[in-house]
Amino acid sequence: MSDVASMSLGLPADIDADVGAIESGADDLDAVCRKMTGQSEGAHSQFQSSAGEFTDLIAWNIVSGSSEELAAWQEAAAALTYGAAVLRQWGLDIEAYRVERAKLETRWEEAKTDAESAVSDVGSMPNMHGSLSSSAVAEGKVGELETLREELLTEHAGHWETLMDRAEQAEKDLRDGPGQETLERLVESALLSGSQLLYLGDAVPGMVPDELTGDEHPSIVNLWWTSMTEEEQEQAVRDHPDLLRELDGIPSTVRDELNREHLNDEIERLEEEIAERDEQIADIAARGSDASASIALNMSNDDTLDRELSTLTTLRDNLEDDGADRYLLALDAEGGGRAIVANGNPDTADNVATLVPGTTTTWQSVDSQMDRADALVQSATIADEESNHSVISWIGYDAPNAVEAAGAGRAEDAVDELSSFQDGLRATHVNPSPSNNTVIGHSYGSTVVGHTAQGDEGLNADNIVLVGSPGANADHVSDLGLPPENVHVSTAENDNITHLTGFTHGMDPTDPGFGATEFRSNPGTDGGQWPLNDAHSEYFDPDTRSLRYMGEVIAGQK
Repeated sequence: MSDVASMSLGLPADIDADVGAIESGADDLDAVCRKMTGQSEGAHSQFQSSAGEFTDLIAWNIVSGSSEELAAWQEAAAALTYGAAVLRQWGLDIEAYRVERAKLETRWEEAKTDAESAVSDVGSMPNMHGSLSSSAVAEGKVGELETLREELLTEHAGHWETLMDRAEQAEKDLRDGPGQETLERLVESALLSGSQLLYLGDAVPGMVPDELTGDEHPSIVNLWWTSMTEEEQEQAVRDHPDLLRELDGIPSTVRDELNREHLNDEIERLEEEIAERDEQIADIAARGSDASASIALNMSNDDTLDRELSTLTTLRDNLEDDGADRYLLALDAEGGGRAIVANGNPDTADNVATLVPGTTTTWQSVDSQMDRADALVQSATIADEESNHSVISWIGYDAPNAVEAAGAGRAEDAVDELSSFQDGLRATHVNPSPSNNTVIGHSYGSTVVGHTAQGDEGLNADNIVLVGSPGANADHVSDLGLPPENVHVSTAENDNITHLTGFTHGMDPTDPGFGATEFRSNPGTDGGQWPLNDAHSEYFDPDTRSLRYMGEVIAGQK
């Protein structure tokens, strides 16, 4: 056993790089660009008055004729924008390497723990040959660990080589300026919005499609949109309203306008259907027979259309509330449907959160989900009153019923939708510096978040929060692609979801062995709605520990 205990993986030292400092450097470039482009909108005198300040900062002499000044100014803006994006991509590359490194270390420690346990179990067996058996088992386990170590070190060498290639490319990009391959990668990483890409002019040949199919990456969609004139955008809206109103990469204000028109159309449709139904009921009842009276009564008792109309009219009232700043990003009132509403404009907010709900949620749950989003915005505002916050109620997938929630099918079906939506938030964000993006998964929504984070396209977010989780399809936090300190988990003491974890959706995220950052929630109500208790739905209630903590995560304070 001692031989096993003394073994180490022996990975080389981690890369000597501070991702926070790299991101701060990118923020500094953005700040210069933001100030510079703001000045460039002024008169010729503003160019001259600012030239002295920026000559030292970016080594461009902007003091000639107005046209030359503007050209130099735009060239500088392009260089700064591109440089900031390249730095951020390098930071992401480092984080991706460290996530893979952590996975290798986790595999080693788990294998080593299992080996030590096996040796210990044999050694404690009450037989006269115990020490010999223990020695033989230890020798075998040492051999297995040595084989595993070689495998893991080989895998690490591949990850390290990839990282060094990325480092060499980043250095080249910063030295030589925009290149097609790097631009495409920055677009795929949503580190350059369409409007920012336009700064780069001829360096983006062939990246703008003539027409959209709806299958493009959100950053390509945004590039297509921002490359058009205002008149062309208006024509596109007239020609393709149903495509653009739910398409990730289209600005929130545009989607909101189109979806509000769709909402009004849906309300009008339901009003007409209800009027036709009532007329049918009256005609059937007028026949005077017992059978017709029974049919009319049954039709009257079916209030499906009335409930749908009530939900939509309440939604419209909430959207039109002068005291609210809401954006309707998607609406489908057919069947389970979908409804996505942002409290605060995610395209301009400093901090953006997406709330993914759980079991039995349908589009008709939108009003209660908006209440939770309101509470999260208020909590984030308390944590940071100076920044702008946006929280999105994302009913963007077909949530399971209680029986279906035992399986992973609905979560797997939601992966592409959630991944694309998060990429879209990056693509449409208009501030030079990226927003701090959080994804909050509640109940089965946390399973959706876990599957998405491990999907081919990943989850474009800075933080993950999982509350009342049955599992995130992972056995360790490293599987989710973010550092452990950026994955926050909590389950209330009286939330009976604790009796269902560890079976079908991976390890309980609050298990210390999972490795995430656990935070405290109130115990919650003891009892209530079966089978999970009321505590399962109380994480977003006012004055609770969980709401306060989630607000701090959204605001970037955790």
